[in-house]
Amino acid sequence: VLVAINTLNSRLLDAMCGFRVYPVKKVLSLAQEINVGRHMDFDIDILVRLDWAGVPILTKRTAVRYPLDGVSHFRLWRDNARITSLHIRHFFGMLRRMPRLLLRNRPVA
Repeated sequence: VLVAINTLNSRLLDAMCGFRVYPVKKVLSLAQEINVGRHMDFDIDILVRLDWAGVPILTKRTAVRYPLDGVSHFRLWRDNARITSLHIRHFFGMLRRMPRLLLRNRPVA
């Protein structure tokens, strides 16, 4: 829901799970311009910023299986704090971009 608010669209169905293929040149360019998340906040951050940059994002459903004895690298307090901080920054970034984001989502008559 927060990603939909911060991008003003509902095209990004799942910003944290799944298989991702990123346009390397655009991601590297963004990483040089801004401080992109480097932990559990990376996928959310890069998807929102690619969307803001007008990069087409294709969603393909992917089956995910977690082994019963699997190890999670998610750190409850630290990663939730990073992700919360990221959503707050994205919200204010969306406010600055709101006119352009609304215009691009406008139906063509």
